Parts: sequence; C-alpha cells; structure tokens
Amino acid sequence: MDLRYLEYIIEIAKCQSISRAAEVLCITQSTLSQYLSKLESEIGVKLFDRQRNGMMLTPAGTLYVDTAKRMIEEKNELYNQIADIAKGQTGSFSVGITPHWGSMVISQIIGRFTAVYPGVTIKIKEDTAEPLIRSLQDGSLDMAIMPMVDNTSVMEGSLLLQTEPLVMALPEAWVKDIPLQEAGSPFPHCGVEILKDKPMVLSRGDTTIRKLENQCFEKVGFKPKVVSSLNSHMGAIIMAKNGVGGTFVPLSCAIKAEGVRFLMPVPEINWHVVISFKRDYHLHKSERYFIELVQKHFSDQKLNAAPEGISLP
Repeated sequence: MDLRYLEYIIEIAKCQSISRAAEVLCITQSTLSQYLSKLESEIGVKLFDRQRNGMMLTPAGTLYVDTAKRMIEEKNELYNQIADIAKGQTGSFSVGITPHWGSMVISQIIGRFTAVYPGVTIKIKEDTAEPLIRSLQDGSLDMAIMPMVDNTSVMEGSLLLQTEPLVMALPEAWVKDIPLQEAGSPFPHCGVEILKDKPMVLSRGDTTIRKLENQCFEKVGFKPKVVSSLNSHMGAIIMAKNGVGGTFVPLSCAIKAEGVRFLMPVPEINWHVVISFKRDYHLHKSERYFIELVQKHFSDQKLNAAPEGISLP
C-alpha cells in the first residue's frame, strides 16, 4: 500500500516550502512541484496559498492533509495488526530520541530487541524534546524517549522512567582550593556561585538541559559567561578537560577523565526522563517488548557512580 504521495503533501504543509520538503523527502524540487501542480489540477482546487512567508494551507488543503494523516495512521494500524497476527515478527514503529544522550540509551537496547524481533524495524528520529512532542501530537511519531524540565509537563499517558540529576563538570584547577561538601552522593556538593565569571560551555538554547541550566543560574542570581554552545555531553566534558570552560551533564554521562572534576550542584538540578506516545496509540507485541527493555534499562541503571573504563582524548 503505497501512500508516499500523501506524505509529500503533508511534508510541504509541515515545512511550508517545496524546497525544504523536497530536501527532507530526498527528491528533487521539480519533481515535488510537478506532483503538487498535477494534484491541484486533478482535484480542481488549490491546496496551498503561495505567500511571501511560505506556503500556507487553504481550507481544502487542510482537509486534504488531515485526511491524508488519518489514511497513513490507518495503514500503519493495519500493518501493525497484521504483524500481531504474525506473532509480532514483522512491521515497524517510530521512536524519537534526543541527540547524543538518547543515542546512548537506544544503543543499549536495540541489540536485545532485534535478537527477539529481527523482522521489526525501529525508525529512529533524533531531535530535541519540543519538536519530538510536536511530532507525537501530529501523529507522525509513535513514541519518544526524552528528558523533561519537570514531571508536571509531560504528555498524558507518559511513563516516568527516571529522575536524574545533572552534575557540574569543571576543569580540575577551578576546584583545587575550594572546600567541598561530602554528602554521601556520587560526587561532592558545591555551590553554583563558584561559576560566577567563569567561562561556561552550555547546551543549545532549545534543549531541556539548557532550560534547566538557565533556571539554575536564575536561582543563584547571575548570568553565565557562555563561551560555547553544543549538544554533545562528551564534547563538553572534553572542553572542560582542556580548560575551555565548565559545563553540566547528566550523571549517566559523567565519564571519569583526568583533569576534570564532577560536582553535585547546589541548588540541585534534575531532569525527568519519560517515554511518551502519540494520541490513541495501540501498542503491539513488539512495541510492548521494546518498552519493557526501556524500563529495564533505566531500572538497572545505577546512578551512583561515573562509568569506569572509558578514556577521553
């Protein structure tokens, strides 16, 4: 059942641009433009208004896109039901994850899943939390594993997997003469005020961790001196090791490295890891098994020590 042409129109509506949609769909702009013109000629009505700020759906276009999404959902549901009949051995579903951190999580799970369901394809989408939530809301994504700022902002029906602290990763020279509070945690505690006027390597502005970092600095009453923004926790730790600046990383990413000190910040910072689902999503056997693996991964994960045996360049 080939519904890719419906996906063409949905993608144009999402991108509000033929050129951007063609890039996402990996087809030429002329092919996509010709298809849209042919379709509009065939149905006798325009689906898009070409405006200066982009291509906006007409009322007919909105009806077409809404119906196309339902048709694609029905197709996916049909295929999943057939997969269930076949004892869950074939089919596909999509999972959203956040860059780097999410990749580390999924890499621990995917091997065990494919050993049981070798014929089931997991389509991975990497993005930050807010775009993943929008994809769940519009039905283009089945589920997503993502950290949230607080446990009150998660989507209805989400499963809380873990509440995880963020830790400071600082050049060792910064903390040599600072008294630290040993409090039975994986790392000593230290007030965030020591970072005042220090260069900081923070995450990109649209990420969950950056929102938490900003909240933390607001609590202590100063703005950080940001020298770099990037979304790689490992890259940020390497920059701390090389003295570029301090950073925050999830405790699960606190890789021990010479020249870096990890400290628990005061005030403490936590994010809440959830798995969320699109509306009215019916879970099938393979997806239920995947969720079981995700839950087991987080229940088995000991957040009381930095990982051993990994060296940084």
